[in-house]
Amino acid sequence: FCPNEYKRPDIELKIFRNKNNREEVWRPFKKYHYLDEKLHQASEQWIATINGQLVAHTGIIQFPMRKGWKRVHRLVVLPDFQGIGIGTRFINEVTKHYIENCFNMNLTTTTPALVHALARDNNWTLVRSGRTKNTMAKNFKRYGATVGTEATKSDNRITYSFNWKK
Repeated sequence: FCPNEYKRPDIELKIFRNKNNREEVWRPFKKYHYLDEKLHQASEQWIATINGQLVAHTGIIQFPMRKGWKRVHRLVVLPDFQGIGIGTRFINEVTKHYIENCFNMNLTTTTPALVHALARDNNWTLVRSGRTKNTMAKNFKRYGATVGTEATKSDNRITYSFNWKK
């Protein structure tokens, strides 16, 4: 067995910013997202294809209450394409677009495979891990707001938050 003899074939991944048919494009991905099927209405939608077939999706949103920061929202790689590095490659390329436009990027996940991939990737740094409460909802309540005060599905679940290294 020679170490370089059995390399994965190169995969031509094409990445696009989608501005049309948002719900139609999201439809094949939404049942595979672990939280829920909703796509943030203000998200900037990105997709990846291989040979014209949709394989990955993400939305990018403004990070709440953090000027100059964006956040990854609804990153999904279809099951048949998981485990071969597409998700990391995809999100790295999308993130570069925002970094070049002077934004910082954050990605928070509970997905073990993505946590391990980002921990090995020199572009990302782990900034927080563990269980978290919805502090934004607590702050909204403090100031008398009623919108955004409901508990989120990430309450009391172990999450990992990564920032892109500049």
